Amino acid sequence: MKHSPLLLTAALLFLSLLEIHTTAMAQTNLSSCDLITKSNNFLALADKRAELLDETQDLKAEISDLEKQLPDAISVAELEEQKRLLTSLKEKTARTPLEEQTMENLENKTKLLKTDQFLNDEIAKKKDLYNKDKDLLQCIQETIPQLTSPDQQFRVYMSLGFAFLIAIVIGGFFYLASNDEIMRRAIFSGETGIQFLTLFSLVIAIILFGIINILEGKELAALLGGLSGYILGRTTQKTGAAPSSPSSPEQVAALQKFVRDLNSINVSPPSANLSQTSKAQQLIAEPKDINGAVIKDDDKFFVPAWESTDPNVATVDQAGLVSRVGVGSAEITARFANIKSNPCTVNCT
Repeated sequence: MKHSPLLLTAALLFLSLLEIHTTAMAQTNLSSCDLITKSNNFLALADKRAELLDETQDLKAEISDLEKQLPDAISVAELEEQKRLLTSLKEKTARTPLEEQTMENLENKTKLLKTDQFLNDEIAKKKDLYNKDKDLLQCIQETIPQLTSPDQQFRVYMSLGFAFLIAIVIGGFFYLASNDEIMRRAIFSGETGIQFLTLFSLVIAIILFGIINILEGKELAALLGGLSGYILGRTTQKTGAAPSSPSSPEQVAALQKFVRDLNSINVSPPSANLSQTSKAQQLIAEPKDINGAVIKDDDKFFVPAWESTDPNVATVDQAGLVSRVGVGSAEITARFANIKSNPCTVNCT
């Protein structure tokens, strides 16, 4: 199971390379609309479209040039008459200088002249080829939007890549949680682990939306700025005195045992009344095991973070001292290893 993400990544890369190779090596004959509609080779269609655009422009110019020659063209009967005159002059055994000059002019003229029938036939051929190219071009224009363009392919691959990244992170969390008691408590016993997964997914989604041009620069800056402010606000609110860091394997083992044994936190007294004359109250938090007994903490690991639901009414420092701020009611709780204590209701008059 440890190698499954690596194998999946290798399989995705192999399929992507196979598709690119197939597209590059495909030699599609795009000589009819049926072949065009059946083709899934975007690059070949794009090349054919460019070729047809150039060809139709050339044909259009050739047709226009032939049509301009029509008014000066002679009929087939006139050409035949000039050919008979040329033949009769050639049959003479003796020709005058004027006849020689006439025969030479007729020879040059019959070689260069184009009849109206010839020009009309050429125009018809060019127009027929032009119409066929236009039909193929129209077919390509209708087919290309139905295919996945390179830009859309990039978006699809980026979406799959980021989705795969999120899946790895979430799967890693669950894997670690299933093998480590401390990690399991950190993820599922409180809000921190779930909040991290949620924020991580949101940040990845915002970055992805920026890459695939769903969000513009200002929108990205606003969203990322809002998330940063939220994270900093949560961090500032929950920052408290840190427990002593274990400096030896024995202390690490002792901390892990303390966290495993910790089942609840009891804050006393459960309520307090503060007024203008009594503005402060010291609260005590005790770590307890599953049986409700206080856990012995010789290494001073237990340093909870204190929180107030309404700092405008009452605040609490990280030693558990509650101070009156205004009139109202607030709940004070202590948190450690993502285990939240019972609330102490503080009434301020």
